[in-house]
Amino acid sequence: MATKQENKGKIKNTEIELYVINKVKEYRIAAKMSQRKLCMELRLSPTYVFYAESPKYTAKYNLNQLNELAKIFKCSIADFMPSPYVETDTIEEYMDLHPKVRIRNEKMIKDAEEKGREKREAKEKKGKAKRKKQ
Repeated sequence: MATKQENKGKIKNTEIELYVINKVKEYRIAAKMSQRKLCMELRLSPTYVFYAESPKYTAKYNLNQLNELAKIFKCSIADFMPSPYVETDTIEEYMDLHPKVRIRNEKMIKDAEEKGREKREAKEKKGKAKRKKQ
C-alpha cells in the first residue's frame, strides 16, 4: 500500500478533468487574469484556482463553476469540454485514482446482484408453491 508521501506527486485527476482544468487555464491566461482574480470572480477561496491548476491536488471545477466561467470568458460551457469526447475510459481511470470509491462501487454491485438473486429465488419458490396447490 502506498503511503501518503508516495502519493503526493501523483496526478489525482482523470484525463477529462485535466482537459477541462487546462482549458480554463488557457482562457484565464488569454484574458490576462490572475488565479486570485478568477477566484474572486467565482466567489471561491483565494487559492482554489491554484489548487485546481496544480496536478498535485484533487480540486476541480464543477458544472456551476463552469457555467460562471463561460459567462466570465464570454464563451460556451462546451468550449471547456473535449470534442467529441476523451478516448480514455474515464470511469475506470477515476476508480484507479480513488480505490475507496472502487471498493464501495463493487460492494454496491455485489449487494444489488445478491438482492436480485434472492428476489428471483423467492419468486421461483412462490411459483412452485402455487403450481403444487393446483
